[in-house]
Amino acid sequence: MQAEDAEVKRLAELKTYLEQRLSDLEKEAEAVRSLLELVDRELVAKSFKKAQPPPEPAEKELASLKMIRSRSGSLLATMTLKEKEARIVFNPEIRVTQDMRPFSSFLLRKVLDSMREADLQKVAEGKLEQSSVLSYEVVYDGDVAREIVVKNYRDEARLREIVNSVKWTLDTIASSYK
Repeated sequence: MQAEDAEVKRLAELKTYLEQRLSDLEKEAEAVRSLLELVDRELVAKSFKKAQPPPEPAEKELASLKMIRSRSGSLLATMTLKEKEARIVFNPEIRVTQDMRPFSSFLLRKVLDSMREADLQKVAEGKLEQSSVLSYEVVYDGDVAREIVVKNYRDEARLREIVNSVKWTLDTIASSYK
């Protein structure tokens, strides 16, 4: 019996030890859980920041190239489009001079000058800033017009009207050569 009593005593001590160890491990697990919650809160606070708005793209990034073609498909001009500027470079095979009727009387005076006058009227009425008034520059090589730079066209409808007018003008001039 003594051996049995010794074994019971040993089992009781082992049980006490295991219960104590289990209690210690549960306390340690609780402490680890608390630390984990603290780390999680800090991670959320430091890593999840409000989204910053994307930086404004540079004007060069907005540039796009468009081919302006006649009804028959021949190239009349190329247009480089930026946020506030359209650069229309005429096909060098089409000779455009300042005194040509559709160019000076229609494209420059009737279309572009009219748009500029409408903008100046809006400035006078206080509906438009002076810095937003349409302006244009014709680049000449001698007496031959090579390109038009239109600034502050402002919206797609006006740009479409300018492109269609350039298309008609250059198509008319090109067909007069034939």
